[in-house]
Amino acid sequence: MAGTDVVIHAASYVGAEPRLAHAINEAGTGHVVEQCREAGVARLIYVSTCSVYGSGPHRGILESEVGYHPASVASATRAVAEQLVLGYGGEVVRPNLVFGAGDRWFVPGLLRLMKVAGGWPGDGSALLSIIGVEALGRLLSGLALAPRQPGRAFHAAYPEPVPVSSLLESVARVFGVECPKFLGDDEQAGPALRAAGFSSHQVDLVTRDHWYSSGGLWRISGLEPETFSSALGEFSSAYHVSREPNRS
Repeated sequence: MAGTDVVIHAASYVGAEPRLAHAINEAGTGHVVEQCREAGVARLIYVSTCSVYGSGPHRGILESEVGYHPASVASATRAVAEQLVLGYGGEVVRPNLVFGAGDRWFVPGLLRLMKVAGGWPGDGSALLSIIGVEALGRLLSGLALAPRQPGRAFHAAYPEPVPVSSLLESVARVFGVECPKFLGDDEQAGPALRAAGFSSHQVDLVTRDHWYSSGGLWRISGLEPETFSSALGEFSSAYHVSREPNRS
């Protein structure tokens, strides 16, 4: 890291194995901080998650309005990583839900949810903060090139929250499946999802309001705020599903 101006630390473990979560998120981030210190790198930016806040509902909250209440070992260890970076005088960027190339759980998880319960819990009106991975990259680059913001955290999302109903319609259209019916407070939906391996926290994330004020990062990064609607082309291409039969 010698001679480096800015380090962006975007490596995290997001699984459920406590040993790996502690080794990668806590100890690993500690190593990054120590290497920055030894090399004299003043600027360290860590990509975290809004899941450090725990379960919602969260409605338009600012970065300073909610403390740490993580609901999983991955989120708990990323909260520790945040504190290490902020203590160093670094900056933290918190996306909520990220779609795009490399996504292995958000949209694939939505598809599984749509299939398992025979419908969707709630009425589809929940508002979510989401962002495409390319827009997230632009925000990180803009922040890295902007004046240093020591000890600050930022939400990374499209400023306009996205209704679950609109998100599911986009998923259904891209994958050529039927958009699920909304089950409201159907008591059978929750047990069916838990039996399929979804945690209560995972279901909560996509059925209740989880949206966060994110205008600050767009301003500091010097970028014009984008919307989910403007990124639908990126959304579609990231999850292009071949209609050709599998010949393997």
